[in-house]
Amino acid sequence: MKRSILWPVTLLSLLLVATIVGFAFSHMPHSSNALQLRPSRAGVVMPDGFYVYQSLSQRGIRIQSITSEEDGLIVALDSSEQRILAEHALQDIFPMGFSVKRCEPPKRHLWVQKITRDQLKLG
Repeated sequence: MKRSILWPVTLLSLLLVATIVGFAFSHMPHSSNALQLRPSRAGVVMPDGFYVYQSLSQRGIRIQSITSEEDGLIVALDSSEQRILAEHALQDIFPMGFSVKRCEPPKRHLWVQKITRDQLKLG
């Protein structure tokens, strides 16, 4: 009889621990080593990713990836030091018509936002 109760309790405990770990992981701060490069005014043509890669690579900046997003580029770098170097380099490389800023960490999943919002309603 004790064995038949032990399995559901153990399974429920493991599920509870996994849920707590999942919530803790989703609320951890994300450090982003990426920069967002966009035109700051209409009519400015965005350079291609290869030009950005070549320009940063010549200055010894290590790049993980360059991807296009809407009307700009996201430049992912190896470390925060590389991000700072790349930010200064991109401001020197590109003329005044561009905005170079730190990329925001990725948004939490919608279901996590709904669950955490609904926690406030619990009494």
